Amino acid sequence: MKKRVVLDPGHGGSQPGAVYNGLAEKDIVLKVARYTKESISIISPDTWVGLTRDWDHILTLQQRCDFSNNMKADCFISIHVNADPDEDLPGMPEARGEEIWIHRGSVEGRKLAQCLAIEVDRIFPNEPFRGIKETEGLYVLKHTNAPACLIELGFIDKSSSIETFTDELTLQKIGSLIAKGIYEYISQLG
Repeated sequence: MKKRVVLDPGHGGSQPGAVYNGLAEKDIVLKVARYTKESISIISPDTWVGLTRDWDHILTLQQRCDFSNNMKADCFISIHVNADPDEDLPGMPEARGEEIWIHRGSVEGRKLAQCLAIEVDRIFPNEPFRGIKETEGLYVLKHTNAPACLIELGFIDKSSSIETFTDELTLQKIGSLIAKGIYEYISQLG
């Protein structure tokens, strides 16, 4: 049976998400989602991949969940970029690394996150993987029927972010790594 994957590029339209030095989270994650979709189509041509948004517009959190639920997705991955609320001062350590969020107690969500974690940790190999974290506070994780994860790709306000998140080859690599993790998960499904 054909597997169905929903990718959710966070934010959009007048909701830019985290912004730093001209970079907007909504733009970064849309590009990464497109590259992830492209990579999955190469790795697993018979897998259907849908994006909650494929252009720069606003969606409510419920619309994102409805899209996934209506598609009867086998997994839902929301893609985001983190930001450190503290002011970066000389000599003060910058927040770094990637993390994955799941809904508290979701067994299948944890399995999906574990498949993604190995690949997500490769996004920035010199930065720490901040772990798989549980929450009850992220709407899209709670209200999608499919196993769901929210990936924070790294910190937009880290000093090297401008170079990293504006480089198309790096964004393509990130998409490819996420696709490998997704494939690892869906290939285990019956």
